[in-house]
Amino acid sequence: MKSEHICDWLRDAHAMEQQAEKLFSGQSERLKDYVELSTKLKDELTYVTANQILLAGLIKKLGSSTSIIKDSVAKFVAFEQNMRGALMSDEPVKGILALHTFTQMAVGSYKILVSAADEGGESDIKATCETLLASSQRRADWIERELDKVTRSFLTAEAA
Repeated sequence: MKSEHICDWLRDAHAMEQQAEKLFSGQSERLKDYVELSTKLKDELTYVTANQILLAGLIKKLGSSTSIIKDSVAKFVAFEQNMRGALMSDEPVKGILALHTFTQMAVGSYKILVSAADEGGESDIKATCETLLASSQRRADWIERELDKVTRSFLTAEAA
């Protein structure tokens, strides 16, 4: 039963990384006036792709496969998040907020997987998820620092 939950949560994480790919890609285009942020978002796509490969490998190791439905829904949600932001007059602020919320969810998801893998005696999965957690935490910390920068830049541009 534990490995069933772990496998399901790994599929969720894989879908989350699919969502990250679309969300980060879309936001990098939408926030192109924030050059440093846009460039860093594009750079993060390399890590997102690597995370997808690691997760797919773990899922395969457990004798299962990724979920086409979960992956598709996650990509759609990211598309919707990107499109919804385009309709807002404060799009940059809403965009960085969406990224912040998403990265916090990723950190929580990987913490759950580390705990579940530890409880289930899956040391290889735990080690990989600890690596993914560290990467997600680094990304979340960086995005959190960007909240202030983007907000202030937006307000300064609006006042000009």
